[in-house]
Amino acid sequence: MSQTESPSTDPDLKKYRSLRDALLWVAGMLLLTYLSSVLTLPWKSVALLFALAGLVWGVVALVRTAHVKSPWLLRFATAAAMVGCAVFGFVASAQILFWDATEQFEQCTSSALTERSLKNCTGTYTEQLGGLR
Repeated sequence: MSQTESPSTDPDLKKYRSLRDALLWVAGMLLLTYLSSVLTLPWKSVALLFALAGLVWGVVALVRTAHVKSPWLLRFATAAAMVGCAVFGFVASAQILFWDATEQFEQCTSSALTERSLKNCTGTYTEQLGGLR
């Protein structure tokens, strides 16, 4: 009789599938956070939403790894993806915080043709941020 039982009704299989789904969401949010963080303003602000969603899905995945027998690598990868979302979100938020300087830098680099002009754009951007090097 156990051979006719559907494998999808196995509770462990459902837990593993829900963990897999959460891990895929975390990975997807990490990728979307990175891709949107390299966009120009104002689209860069979308990275904050993806970063927040990545952190939420990361917590969900970590909770789900506690409910199934899983290798430590899954927990480590989930934590690393959450750190990645946080870092890309922080970088995007810093660039949004300095909106005018970032906008001028993006305009400068889009019209730069030589390595020297790119260096000038970077130098001007650094000066506008307060001389942080």
